[in-house]
Amino acid sequence: MGKTKKIFACFTDIHAIIAMALFIALSIVFGKYLAINITSSIRISLENLPIIITAVAYGPIAGAVVAALADLIGCILVGYTINPIITLGAVTIGLIAGFFSMLNCNKYLKSFLSVVPAHIAGSIIIKTIGLYIYYKMPFWLTLGSRIVVYAITAAAEIIILQILFSQKIIQKFGGLHKK
Repeated sequence: MGKTKKIFACFTDIHAIIAMALFIALSIVFGKYLAINITSSIRISLENLPIIITAVAYGPIAGAVVAALADLIGCILVGYTINPIITLGAVTIGLIAGFFSMLNCNKYLKSFLSVVPAHIAGSIIIKTIGLYIYYKMPFWLTLGSRIVVYAITAAAEIIILQILFSQKIIQKFGGLHKK
């Protein structure tokens, strides 16, 4: 099976679709209901962890789809205004985590590369721009705060991914990466 077909294969597998629906729900619960609101622009949550797990297990397109649906459905359920730049940031997290997870490297480097670049691009840069443009949040203060929050969040997510890799849980989803 070619690499392109393999990336889209999860959308024809009922088990993968059910797992992705579960990850959408988990992202919504972690991000909208279990989040700790520090300020109106700073929230501590693990909403991106299910997106990253999806991206690692099923690839970048699945990660992007789960991210977009989790953000849109979550905003509708909670009553947040949909911010397309924030949604783009979430999609970016899924894409980048998925692309980096396809690298042939050890599980420690794979965990690091699946989380850190995704958060730098999606959570720190794109979402900060979205908060600045849509809600007029002070850019530099918001950026600095988000760097601190996502440094801590990324560390927690890397540890959790390590546990999932060590227990071969991600591989059990039947995703792309059987290593």
